[in-house]
Amino acid sequence: MPRTRRRDAAPAPPGGSTLTGTTRLLRENLPRPAAPVPGAPAGAPSPSPAVRKRRFGFLRRLEPSFIANIVSELRKVTWPTFAETRHLTLVVAIVAVVVGAFLGGVDLLFGWVIEKLFF
Repeated sequence: MPRTRRRDAAPAPPGGSTLTGTTRLLRENLPRPAAPVPGAPAGAPSPSPAVRKRRFGFLRRLEPSFIANIVSELRKVTWPTFAETRHLTLVVAIVAVVVGAFLGGVDLLFGWVIEKLFF
């Protein structure tokens, strides 16, 4: 259930006024119904959230916080589409071939120059 703001008629506090006069804005904080515990009888009360936190609290020590940070950052990433990936892969392949051919040509040129000068 989403939390909403509502106006609730309430008397002004003694010695001061509220933001809106005799009525003030209140935030509705309703408790959530407790989730049933697996394996527990249907009418049995569920443990409080504090008990559940203590019961599995040891797992927090086993999982380093940097893993949670990595996962949260990866959720913010805008991943490229398949078409963008294909296009950029083609660009990288073409640039690699051109640079390889250029460096190969420079290597052959230097090899020829060194052979003519010293041999």
